Amino acid sequence: MQNKLTAIQTFIRVAEAGSFSSAARQNGMKQSAVSQQIAALEEALGVVLIHRTTRTMALTEKGQHYLQQVRHLLGAMEELEQQLQPEALPLQGGVHIQLPSGIGQRLMPHLLSFQQAHPGLHLNISLEDRLSDLIAEGVDVAIRLSESPPAALAARQLATVETVLVASPDWLARNGLPQAPEELQRHPHIRFNGVSPEAPLHLVSEAGRISVPVGTVLRSNNSDALMKALEAGLGIGGLQTLIGADALSSGRLVRILPDWRLPDRYLYAVFPDARFISEKIRRLVTQLREAIVQGHINMSADDRRVSAD
Repeated sequence: MQNKLTAIQTFIRVAEAGSFSSAARQNGMKQSAVSQQIAALEEALGVVLIHRTTRTMALTEKGQHYLQQVRHLLGAMEELEQQLQPEALPLQGGVHIQLPSGIGQRLMPHLLSFQQAHPGLHLNISLEDRLSDLIAEGVDVAIRLSESPPAALAARQLATVETVLVASPDWLARNGLPQAPEELQRHPHIRFNGVSPEAPLHLVSEAGRISVPVGTVLRSNNSDALMKALEAGLGIGGLQTLIGADALSSGRLVRILPDWRLPDRYLYAVFPDARFISEKIRRLVTQLREAIVQGHINMSADDRRVSAD
């Protein structure tokens, strides 16, 4: 059993490293020993897990499926072992967390603080706005902003995020302050590129909802890039209060039409499998949520609205 478990761990390392030689260096082994372990594992399973030539390697379809499943199984074993140990034992092992770039930059100090408090951990932090395949890419937890939780994954709601309409003072000085939503039609707009440039702008208020056609002049998949475009005076756009409080409080951006905002979105911690959430993941997510609840990531008291579990 121990030999097979070691071979499985080696297989995971090879798949993640992308080559037998890299996995051998990381494990402090000879490349021939790594190859022997993979060959023995394939023989025991009766399938080919990795196609390899003298220059390249690639997981087979069955190898991809096996990788996804054994990652979960090893995670479950780790969680069980942690549950059997005294709570005072230090957290250890790797944690792969993915965050949207803008929110991730604001949460970075808390991630670094968590790493410093638990030196036995090895954080792998991915700041990117695409929606990754958590299982295939070995992501332990992803922080995602959306209008609803992902249907096929386990999720914990962390916060409600308001998105307000803003523009720079220079832009307002040149173009005037819009007094009603309908006036937005004649102003250039800056938007996230996940939204079609032809799509109307949806707004909500205490009075109801409205859709306004707008002309899009710039799109980006990065929230910081959108904020810089707004600060540069290129037009009007939505700004998440979760990441834009500094720009608003300093006056670099000014809120317009304060009675209206874009539909609320929600910040979730998303897990590949609710059955296998290790203690280190739970504690990391709890620390990030506490940072948001306590307003430690540039959320002003007026803008902060955090959901209850």
